[in-house]
Amino acid sequence: MKPRVILDTNVLVSGLLGGTATEVIRRWRAGAFSLILSEEILAEYEAVLKRPKFRLPSWVVQELLGYIRGNTEWVEPAAQLPIELRDPADTKFLRAVVEGGAEVVITDDKDLQDLKEVQSIRLVPSWESLTLL
Repeated sequence: MKPRVILDTNVLVSGLLGGTATEVIRRWRAGAFSLILSEEILAEYEAVLKRPKFRLPSWVVQELLGYIRGNTEWVEPAAQLPIELRDPADTKFLRAVVEGGAEVVITDDKDLQDLKEVQSIRLVPSWESLTLL
């Protein structure tokens, strides 16, 4: 069975735009792991990809989002977390992990990495995830 993984927005964007997480995206597209996604996470992916600094035409953003939508396992997180995060915006990733039964959150966000583990789910940087996938 494939590992079930959540990609933090910073990893997804870096990987799609040729950054340090490119190998993570390549492995997802090759079927090495299942990507878990919620509407809340997809909305953040979209908002970030549309930022002017990335200069992505809207049709490119829509193509990327369409691919992501069609190649993920969807969850509707309902779980409340027994921890308080430094950045409350990160809660959506951990709620999706718990609801989706994921094993790993791949993140290059220092606040999430500092947690190391939440309810037996590992939080690892993109470079370290390559040894897991």
